[in-house]
Amino acid sequence: MLSDATLEQRLVRVVSIRKAAIDTLRLELAPADRRPLAPFTAGAHIDVLAPSGQVRQYSLCGDPRDASRYAIAIKREAQGRGGSRSMHDDVEEGSALGIHEPRNHFPLAENATHSLFIAGGIGITPIHAMIQSLHAGGHSWELHYCARSAAHAAFHDELVALGGPRVTPWFSEKPILDVHALLRDAPEGTHLYCCGPSGLMSAVKAAASHWPRERVHFEYFAAPAHVDSPNRRFEVELRRSGLVLEVPPERTLLQVLREHGIEVESSCEEGVCGTCETRVLDGACEHRDFLLSDAEREASKSMMVCVSRARSPRIVLDL
Repeated sequence: MLSDATLEQRLVRVVSIRKAAIDTLRLELAPADRRPLAPFTAGAHIDVLAPSGQVRQYSLCGDPRDASRYAIAIKREAQGRGGSRSMHDDVEEGSALGIHEPRNHFPLAENATHSLFIAGGIGITPIHAMIQSLHAGGHSWELHYCARSAAHAAFHDELVALGGPRVTPWFSEKPILDVHALLRDAPEGTHLYCCGPSGLMSAVKAAASHWPRERVHFEYFAAPAHVDSPNRRFEVELRRSGLVLEVPPERTLLQVLREHGIEVESSCEEGVCGTCETRVLDGACEHRDFLLSDAEREASKSMMVCVSRARSPRIVLDL
């Protein structure tokens, strides 16, 4: 969903809270009014307004065939910015929460002959829905699940009951999964999906560097370490408002928009959540997000204004 459109906030009620793993809660959300919830596809997430006032993204981990309720799993992040702590400490059954409709930047590939999942810790949440969808359709899949212990692995028992030998646990305080060996032996036509902590993601990305890019899919919770090209000054034209603004090297496009009273929905401000995606009408983009595909980057029909910049002297946005 692009931020040139109004994002409708829905009110939902927390109808169930249960422990999914150590420091992890599973919440079920139902409509607070009589309108049905929007359908979703496996890999989708929703924006949730935490009681602390922070907006956070949580993957939908329920069965995509049943949109009568949404299910999310939230790990308490002791070193986080407070959103997960608020969801753990300030939410109870019956609480009302504001959400935005599902968006999916981590979809299943329709042409995969086999799906290989590598999950680390709370990274199981989008993969949980993906596996349910594939299993219901009779498709080939396998999961390699890395966690400190079985008690830290949300949905492990449920997934084993569903897939049996298709689920391989790697429970240890230290990484023990041989990613290179696993990917070397993957069947032809396999699509790889990975979500988890930065160390695991980096290892999988390195091991899959020789794979076709269209068969490798990552869901980032935080931006990985990276080096961007030097920032350059550029102009942004806002087509609907008629404003032309200058974006200096030391400011982000999102910061300049806010400074001039242009409100754009945002959350992570690292290019990993997609909340600030904005339609591009003209100009060349320097994409610095971790969401858009190669084809989407080439087309430059939208950009994440929190991190991306212009390659051309001026860029025109539908704002």
